[in-house]
Amino acid sequence: MIRINQMRRQILLDKLNEAASDVTVSGWLVSIGDVIAEGDPIMSVETDKVVVDLPAPIAGRVVALLVDPGQTVKVGEPILEVE
Repeated sequence: MIRINQMRRQILLDKLNEAASDVTVSGWLVSIGDVIAEGDPIMSVETDKVVVDLPAPIAGRVVALLVDPGQTVKVGEPILEVE
């Protein structure tokens, strides 16, 4: 899911499956300044059953990491900004 904010676009945590309403951030696979392509893995997240690498839904340059490793994030919350 994507939210447009002027020139920056926020990537929101998308639902992984029907049961998971939130995930724990295991770690970032990108850094501020990285250029990412659609489909590139951007972060690892953990549910109560599995660890998954999330793909980027859009391409761009990473300008902000909005959540920290170890943080619990709900579906629909912003996780990353690109421009």
